[in-house]
Amino acid sequence: MDITIWIIAGVLFLLFLVMIPVQYNYIKALNEDPRRKEKTQNEYYEGMSFQEEQLHFNSQGGLFWPSSFVASLIYKFRHKKKKPN
Repeated sequence: MDITIWIIAGVLFLLFLVMIPVQYNYIKALNEDPRRKEKTQNEYYEGMSFQEEQLHFNSQGGLFWPSSFVASLIYKFRHKKKKPN
């Protein structure tokens, strides 16, 4: 029983690590989407088709939220807005 828990934990940890670059690329593409320019977040999501909404929900929620959180932190760190001097 003890080894089974370690195997499951290891698989989940590997999945977590593998999903970070996938989530990072998704966040990057979402922020670079030309349809998002000059729209509020609410307007942007209302303009999505049902399929796009489901894709977004499934990629940002569920089992992958830890990877999504880490990827969003990395994205924010890499794309900090520089303060003018």
